[in-house]
Amino acid sequence: MNNVIQLDSLYYVAPQILLEDIEVLKDLGFERVINNRPDFESEDQPTDNALRAKAEALGLEYVSNPIDLSKLSKEHVEVQSDALGVSKKTLAFCRTGTRSSVLWLLSENAKGKSSDELSAYVAGKGFDLSRCAAAMAPLLNK
Repeated sequence: MNNVIQLDSLYYVAPQILLEDIEVLKDLGFERVINNRPDFESEDQPTDNALRAKAEALGLEYVSNPIDLSKLSKEHVEVQSDALGVSKKTLAFCRTGTRSSVLWLLSENAKGKSSDELSAYVAGKGFDLSRCAAAMAPLLNK
């Protein structure tokens, strides 16, 4: 497991994780895993069901919230926000970490934080969300 990026005190994002990474996450104190990647985007990714089974067997909460940016909706943001409603050390992942960053930004923006400041902050963490701007625009509070 590599490239884990911390966005706030309890929320971290990462590229695709593997089954063996879940044990590492548990050892690092993570309590929740959020999968933001749809199954079968690539042949080498573990399925959502396999990841869920492994996470739950180790006592981790597991949330499935797969998104395709072209179909990003308020419901996706709400699922992510609801999961984060209970404070737990959380790793959200997708193919690169970008979609998980988008959902964090939209969740924080819904709480009244500036979308421009959040975008700049996420960019400083290494995520260029400019390609996601069109998908995010209808969901942003200005």
